[in-house]
Amino acid sequence: MGLLCLLAVAARAEEIADTTPPAIAKPERSRILRLNLEEIYYLQGLELEEQSSHEHAVITRENNVTSWLDRQHGRLFRWLDNRVRWVDMAWLGEKRAYDPELSTFRLSTMTRVGGRSSEKEFDIKVRFRGDFALPALSHRLHVFLDNVGRESLPGKDPMQQDSNTRLGIRAMLKTLKNSELSANGGLRWRRSHPVAYAGVDWRYARPVGDAVYAFTPRVVYYTDDGFAQQAIMTWTRQVGERKIFQVRLGERSAENMDGVEFEQSLRFAWLRSGRGRGWVAQASVFPHLESSDWYWDDSLINVAWRDALYRKWIYYTIIPQLQFPKEDQYEPRPSLRIGLDILFGGRIGELLSH
Repeated sequence: MGLLCLLAVAARAEEIADTTPPAIAKPERSRILRLNLEEIYYLQGLELEEQSSHEHAVITRENNVTSWLDRQHGRLFRWLDNRVRWVDMAWLGEKRAYDPELSTFRLSTMTRVGGRSSEKEFDIKVRFRGDFALPALSHRLHVFLDNVGRESLPGKDPMQQDSNTRLGIRAMLKTLKNSELSANGGLRWRRSHPVAYAGVDWRYARPVGDAVYAFTPRVVYYTDDGFAQQAIMTWTRQVGERKIFQVRLGERSAENMDGVEFEQSLRFAWLRSGRGRGWVAQASVFPHLESSDWYWDDSLINVAWRDALYRKWIYYTIIPQLQFPKEDQYEPRPSLRIGLDILFGGRIGELLSH
């Protein structure tokens, strides 16, 4: 599914590959002085070269198909990055120099077979994220577009997380020792209707003995649902050269939900050579507190394997899982998820990124 999306968009990109974005192809004379096209092309080339390594990838043999994929990947990345830059230059004053930065984009698909009785026997979800570099607007602002679930606890099955599209701006307010404070706001599309939101995030992390303690609370206000909050605490310790153990605790509540949801997870990672490659085993329980009464909503165990499929821009993930949901009277429900991540610029995240 992800490759089909890539090929469809890449075909369109190939049609316009020789047509550079307006701000780059036919810039006004005043803008020619502000924009160094060779520097931009060089920076994009470095990013593509970083993703071109076959090291640790499953597919290493080059042929006509892989050569075509590489060309479309490069063309599409340059086209998307240049389109963002064209918008960004509208904010640039006539006498200001332009300091180019690169945007990054990610397309992910997840396919699931099996699962809870209330779910389809077979399901597919598509996620996307774009991190837009707008240095002319502000170096302090971070603009993003995605449909990555943010309203669920991180240990929840990703197939059950929301897929609401968000267009937002994040601003770093304060950076202190061991902590960062940021504000964000924008629009969220729910059932095709735009909803405004604004929130504040704080991240605190510091070494504690041989481990790292991190605390990440978040408060957000939606114009339709009111206030919501979430807090995640992790304790992460390296127990071997390539082995990491993590305890993760989380809770969330909102005006439009009853009670407070909790997560308690134990995670163990075996890292392989190369960034973002390896095994992660997870065991999680999800209790729920409502009116002084505790309920056991769900529990699950799974093992995830992630590896590079092709170069450093296509990754795959395989996750067999056993779930014990309340709705099925805690009967075991097996499932298998297979994911694909396609990167246009940027790097794959670490295995224990949450």
